[in-house]
Amino acid sequence: MSGSNFIVPPRSWDNVAAICEALRAQLGLADDPYFPVMDVLERILDHKLNMIHFEVGDPEDMEGAEGFTDPRGNFVTLRQDVYEDAIEGEGRARFTAAHELGHLVMHTNIPLARATREQDIKPFRLSEQQANQYAAEILMPRKFFASTDNEAIVMQRHGVSYEASANRLRFLRGKGLI
Repeated sequence: MSGSNFIVPPRSWDNVAAICEALRAQLGLADDPYFPVMDVLERILDHKLNMIHFEVGDPEDMEGAEGFTDPRGNFVTLRQDVYEDAIEGEGRARFTAAHELGHLVMHTNIPLARATREQDIKPFRLSEQQANQYAAEILMPRKFFASTDNEAIVMQRHGVSYEASANRLRFLRGKGLI
């Protein structure tokens, strides 16, 4: 599902945050600032619960995509280099894995219509923006932020990249949440 943008049912960013908070609570991770996204995808959803099949994709077969989530929710695939980096805790790769988890959670078995650049569609109706917001919310929950946070603190606390931490701080400050 990743890569192409699809028109999906609208979700407010507060709704996306609530979905992430609920999953963290179900997993007993509500008070842990570091979300173990690879453990959730691979060990819990695949090996323990058999809810999905987690796959590592060959870079040639992935045709440039870093990840893919089956719209029916049968599998999630991460490109081999992204998988290896995410296992090592590299922030950008962890964000990609969380993005794919967002597609799985929010975009499984729903009607999808391909969005084109010519269409004027609000971000809260687009699959890629929703999945990015999900990744930010699941990896960097609002409750862990303070007005004194900076990019370095966020990167260290949540295991994310500089870009993700800067975007998250800008979003939370812009909404008056910190």
